Amino acid sequence: MSDSASTDIYQAPALREWLEPLCLQGSVNLAFDAAGSAFWPVLLDDVLHPQSLVVDVTTAPALAEPLTRGDPFHLIGHVRGALVRTSALTMIQRLDDTPRIKFLCSYPEFVSTLHRRGTFRAPLRPEMGVETRLTLAADLPVIEADVRNLSLGGCLLAMRLVDAVKLAPSQAFSVLELIFPNQRYLELKGRVRHIRTDDDWTMALVGCEFDELSIDSERFLWYCVKEIEREGVRRASASDQPLEPSALFRFPQGRRPSSARSAVTADNVAAGDAGAIVRRLRKIADYLNAQSLQLQNGTVIAPSLLSRHADTLLTLGSQSRESLLYALGYLESEPAAVRHALSVAVRAADLARSQGYDNDSLKAIVASALVHDLGKASLPSSLLESRAPLSDSQRALLPGHVTQISERLAECRWLSPAIASPVIEQVNERLDGSGYPHGLRGDAIDDLGRMLAVVDVIDALTRPRADRKAWPLVDAYRHLLSQPEVFDNVWVQRYVRLFGIAPVGSLVRYASGALAWVQRLDAQGRPSQVHLVLNAHSRHGRLDRILAGQDLEQLGRLSGVVEPTDYGLSRVAA
Repeated sequence: MSDSASTDIYQAPALREWLEPLCLQGSVNLAFDAAGSAFWPVLLDDVLHPQSLVVDVTTAPALAEPLTRGDPFHLIGHVRGALVRTSALTMIQRLDDTPRIKFLCSYPEFVSTLHRRGTFRAPLRPEMGVETRLTLAADLPVIEADVRNLSLGGCLLAMRLVDAVKLAPSQAFSVLELIFPNQRYLELKGRVRHIRTDDDWTMALVGCEFDELSIDSERFLWYCVKEIEREGVRRASASDQPLEPSALFRFPQGRRPSSARSAVTADNVAAGDAGAIVRRLRKIADYLNAQSLQLQNGTVIAPSLLSRHADTLLTLGSQSRESLLYALGYLESEPAAVRHALSVAVRAADLARSQGYDNDSLKAIVASALVHDLGKASLPSSLLESRAPLSDSQRALLPGHVTQISERLAECRWLSPAIASPVIEQVNERLDGSGYPHGLRGDAIDDLGRMLAVVDVIDALTRPRADRKAWPLVDAYRHLLSQPEVFDNVWVQRYVRLFGIAPVGSLVRYASGALAWVQRLDAQGRPSQVHLVLNAHSRHGRLDRILAGQDLEQLGRLSGVVEPTDYGLSRVAA
């Protein structure tokens, strides 16, 4: 197939939709029908549907003679990336009631549109109803998205940031399905070209390149591109005689487009009082996903956004620390790295607040903790997902992510280096010198760096990883307390006293078999309010009760924290 494609348009409504833009932009070219004719710049002054056109040739007065003689000519211009050429036209009469040189000309029988196949992209909007599903590999879940534009060579997808962080430039995908309202569909293969965020940092925009297509597939794809363009013209038209919908965009009887696309707008918010906090946490999670993509594209940390989200977390923590800690459990759909960043930031601020740190310092701690691990997105996935102990060459790559974040914080002038440096650069240091990036020992590690190391490691150990299951919290405590030469025991003990052995947000089991989410703790760090959800002896009977104070006695003795997945439970369903 050639690199360009021409389409002749005869229908009156469609003709009007191509001629009016030529009139609005004014400037067009005039060429006579004779072979090798030169192009003359003129103005399309008016379109009188469907009888005639008004052409102004004042800038090229030499055209008056051949037009008066009746020589046939064409008008040529550009509309929405296509070269538009009218059928042969002739002069009807010269308009003498104007100081300019204007001619009334015949109305075109048709117009020809010429697109460059490899570069023309037809824009789509979500309301057009084209469903889009991206499958990276057969054993991976389908990613739902919106297609923003389509061409013969590729497309631009809009998707949730949480889905985009799973992608990487040059990554191949198994199939991209485009399902049109009339249920015809395209299946395309290719690879990811680039990943970025939209201007509001609320969605990811993913550019895709298609593999080489068969002749039949290429023809159908080009047909779809042209029909999308036609549908865009139809929807944008304010004419009293609109175009008929393209066959691709006619919904089967009884079926209508959804008013909300689940791919991009779904927001399963937790019920109850936690809902408002969860929604605000998800906005911060969106920011972290977007910032991670921005960093991969070479940009710096956005100072104003980081400041705003740090303020949000501080406000939520000061208003109700237990509600905030509980709401963290509703973020299971977010990437593990984002959940870790939020958890470390919230708990580090809570721990520092308990030790009397002022608000300015708390804000800097939160901000630094939020971004401390974002540089890991630049590390090889094989290193982050390794199931075997890291080799020396792999370990040598780890300091790079710390350096990257420190450098990208250059624009955050409001962020105190006295706080940011120990939080970001010392969170991975260890008292015995076994940490990175500098292998600091003992007193060379700041008190904040020691605190962050404790918070970071406890959270990391109690989350599942590629090479192991999540550790029970008590085991994580014992691990740190048993290594005073590695971790600061003072901060470990402060952590245990503040968060307890059954922290807010954890799932606990009682002697009666009752399973409940911990919502509040008493002064001794024991659960004082729980959300009862299940009896382990009768898993088919789900429960939904809030118990507090003396009512907890009916549950029996507290057995300890348990893993929700062992009982098929999730906080999303709580």
